[in-house]
Amino acid sequence: MFPVIYFNKKVINPESMKFLFTLMIFCGTLLANSTYSYCQNSWELVWSEEFDGDELNTEIWNYWYGPAYNNELQFYTGREENIFLKNDKLHIRALDDGYRGYDYTSARISTDSTRIGWKEGRFEARIKMPEGNGFWPAFWLMPIRDDGWPKGGEIDIMEYRGNETRTTTGALHYWIEDCDGNPVECREYQTSSHTVDGKPLSEEFNIYALEWEGDKLTWYLNDHQFMQVSLSDLETEFEPFSTPFYIILNLAVGGDFLPNPDETTPFPSDLVVDYVRVYQRP
Repeated sequence: MFPVIYFNKKVINPESMKFLFTLMIFCGTLLANSTYSYCQNSWELVWSEEFDGDELNTEIWNYWYGPAYNNELQFYTGREENIFLKNDKLHIRALDDGYRGYDYTSARISTDSTRIGWKEGRFEARIKMPEGNGFWPAFWLMPIRDDGWPKGGEIDIMEYRGNETRTTTGALHYWIEDCDGNPVECREYQTSSHTVDGKPLSEEFNIYALEWEGDKLTWYLNDHQFMQVSLSDLETEFEPFSTPFYIILNLAVGGDFLPNPDETTPFPSDLVVDYVRVYQRP
């Protein structure tokens, strides 16, 4: 892997120009090869998961076991059939294998939700999507402070529908001010999508990123900004987004967000993650 490069603005003397020119060529080459993050000005790498071992590091990552929410159809497991490392990449595999009363299985993992999280920074992952009705992968953040959803907030860096292979979606969820109802009634959200003109997101790896600085959150697909929210503009209760957030990766099957699987849906299908990285300002 290439080293992280960052620098602050300063006066450059003539002797430095050769170095700067070389650096510009280096960064341009990286950008052309979709390694956009390495040349972001003044971002310093503080944590990364490169998935370069033989098995997932369970001192960092926790498995989710069982069903989830949103009328999803899968049973999440930690079995090797559903989640494994291969060629320095994480594979989360959806199967139509029938398991514990559920038609489908898949996997969901998170960094340790009690001790591994960050408040502010650039969160990014390089991911290749599955294709087919019913596939709902996500790369998202939840607060270490567990006050009950959505009081602490939720940040969806990437959500994707397997039946819309050129579109990614970002979202922000929180408890709206002065609401006395249940979590579903009091949940408010901001969302936006971006559709690419080129190859489907299922045919190649792309970088999905969130930059969180102060009260401003900005979503990117590769180097394209497609959403921005100012937290100070939101009417919220319970001070959301005020504590560190941990990272979640999952591949759901079916649910409220998209059409359920049908006879055209290919099983098995994988969500493939090259890396996950967190940067902060030095």
